Amino acid sequence: MAERSLEELVERCRTGDDQAWAALVDATADSIYRLAVSFTRHRGEAEELTQEVFLKLWQNLDRYESGSSFRAWAYRVARNLFVDAYRRSRHEKRATWVDPEFLSTLSGGDDPHAVAVRRQRLEMARSALARLPDELARLILLRDFADWSYEELAAEFSLPLGTVKSRLNRARRDLAEVVGATLVPHPAAVRAGVQP
Repeated sequence: MAERSLEELVERCRTGDDQAWAALVDATADSIYRLAVSFTRHRGEAEELTQEVFLKLWQNLDRYESGSSFRAWAYRVARNLFVDAYRRSRHEKRATWVDPEFLSTLSGGDDPHAVAVRRQRLEMARSALARLPDELARLILLRDFADWSYEELAAEFSLPLGTVKSRLNRARRDLAEVVGATLVPHPAAVRAGVQP
């Protein structure tokens, strides 16, 4: 749905139009949910967080500035909730758990070896994203996990399209370097003859 149509739905929601709210949720729920799954890697938790996001959006609809991107505003609200949830889960030592049901929806979900490899790669990617500067991590999350277009990213970050593409390229290179550094064996392991 076009951004302008979303803004019109928001205006209708502000007047109490329940059908407009349902349409707004329908238009944005999938991308919010995908983003929640990328943060939590657990379907149940992602569903709960998605519901929390929409509750928060409803409660704060009067704070949305007309003329700005509703998707960007919704993403900021979602991201703040997801970060809070991640911090809570880290304290509960649940942050590294990956929902087996979610993994089974990915290709190769029945193969135990493929599931284990995928779990390890997801954890490595999540850990590496946490080490990137915030803007670069957000670019990767929005483009690669939430399927935002380059144009939506340009609007969100108030950057020219070319700059978005070059920063996304830099973000992916930095992410690859961080992941690569975690794959390099520790010098003590090399001296001991342990193979990676």
